[in-house]
Amino acid sequence: MAETKIGLGLVAGVVSGTILEWYDTFLFAVAASYIGSAFFPSKNPVTELANVFLTFALGFFARPLGAIFFGWLGDRYGRRTAMFWTLATAGIATALIGVVPPYSDLGALAVAIVVLLRVLQGFALGGEWGTAVNYLFENVKRKRLFMAFVQSGVPLGLLFAAGVLLALTAALGNAAVSAWGWRAAFLLSLLLVVIGLFFRFKFGETLEYLEARRRAEKVENPIAVAYGKYWKELVVGIFLAGAAGAVFYYGNAFLPNLAGALKLVTAQAKFEAVVLFALLDLIGIIISGFLAERMGNLLPITLGFILFIIGALLITYALSNAAVFFVVVLLTGFAHGIVYTPEAAFLAELFPTLARATGVSSAYQIGNTVLAGTAPYIMTVIVGVDKFLGGVYLASLAVLGLAGVLAYGLRARR
Repeated sequence: MAETKIGLGLVAGVVSGTILEWYDTFLFAVAASYIGSAFFPSKNPVTELANVFLTFALGFFARPLGAIFFGWLGDRYGRRTAMFWTLATAGIATALIGVVPPYSDLGALAVAIVVLLRVLQGFALGGEWGTAVNYLFENVKRKRLFMAFVQSGVPLGLLFAAGVLLALTAALGNAAVSAWGWRAAFLLSLLLVVIGLFFRFKFGETLEYLEARRRAEKVENPIAVAYGKYWKELVVGIFLAGAAGAVFYYGNAFLPNLAGALKLVTAQAKFEAVVLFALLDLIGIIISGFLAERMGNLLPITLGFILFIIGALLITYALSNAAVFFVVVLLTGFAHGIVYTPEAAFLAELFPTLARATGVSSAYQIGNTVLAGTAPYIMTVIVGVDKFLGGVYLASLAVLGLAGVLAYGLRARR
């Protein structure tokens, strides 16, 4: 395997593929109201959203399986091979969602197909993020700073998804987009994945991985290492990733879609809120990259989690007042960015090289499956009883995530 030279081409290749992967994932959440009308029709728009978010959550349950499979693949056969297959799988599954006939034509079969494709999306993403993080982490010297590049794929993918739907709404009108136009955004994934794979065909293997394989007298099973020898690190990573992910979906999926369903904001304003969230997230990612490189991971993670808790406890006001809604969306977007870059470096530093893809992918995906992926659905149910309790649920996840990071960080310094 050829070694990859460090440079802008490597960074562009990693980020471009990651952007497309996250575009595929976030499009399902951003277009939740349209997917609900097409596949889960109901007289109650909140019920439609709950069903879409439940399907969204089901996709998350495939992510740990993808993390184990693609993590093992990346640790055994290289990061490059894993990244190629994660992107191809997610792109094809996303494009196919755009051609599934609606419930009115196929009935329950349409729902089953959409759920299956969403599960394939989740399976592919299970290996994408961790492998991409490791690929860049193992190729650069300023590791914490360069995590900002791969982490920027998340807000850029979200921005892309919201921007495409916003553009379609402006060009076709909300009625046309709701009826059929949203499908164009899913079909676009097929073209985008070809572009992403073009970059990844050129990738060589990471320098650190190749050197670790040369030095290793015996290559251990990466699953046994990550889940056996490093189980404590795995647990800490699960709570960190899960709490951060829950707040992420709170700001860009739960609040905008519920505010739209409650007629607090228009469809266009909903997409504009998601765009603003993504922009603030990106700003936070860049700032925290420099903070983490200079001051370590703990400071920006702590700051971000404090802002998480504030945003969560403002839920009642955010769902009652349009101005406060936008403020909370901006706050959570920036807070997530502040946490997200050091989160990647923190997770990568927990595991040894030849078990890193498995460990990082597993921690991130299990956390996002158990805590983050279920958060929009659970909060939708709780908010139906009491809005503030929904915020308390989210704030509790943030407290758990921060407590784990601080406990591990303080112990590691001793």
